[in-house]
Amino acid sequence: MSFRKENPLKKPEPYSDFSAQFGRNRLNNDVVRLTDLDAVKRSIKNLILTDKYERLLDPRIGAGIRALLFEPMTPLVTISIRDTISSTLATYEPRAIVDQIDVQPDYERQSYYVTIIFSIQSTEQVGTVEFFLNRIR
Repeated sequence: MSFRKENPLKKPEPYSDFSAQFGRNRLNNDVVRLTDLDAVKRSIKNLILTDKYERLLDPRIGAGIRALLFEPMTPLVTISIRDTISSTLATYEPRAIVDQIDVQPDYERQSYYVTIIFSIQSTEQVGTVEFFLNRIR
């Protein structure tokens, strides 16, 4: 029986994802990769913008915010969006420690401006994800 020794001086493996543009890396002719902070940012945004039952292999993944976007813009709906984002990230994105979620309604554009401030669990990196949530018919 063998035991794997963990080296405390070894840098943890970076989180990795591929770029959605499928660009080509000119050095190794492979797909462009996103690592660490950029990979977690992409994951957070994808989770929030994905609706329940939208992913074929795991229909539970997603925030399900689309239904809330068609409700009247009230403070209660804004709080519901924030709470939904918080629970989705706590459930499906263990790499991110969410520090703050800010949801601001934009009444003129009928959308919400979302800011998520988080840190990566394995490193000291802090990131921010900002985007609009709008209704799409």
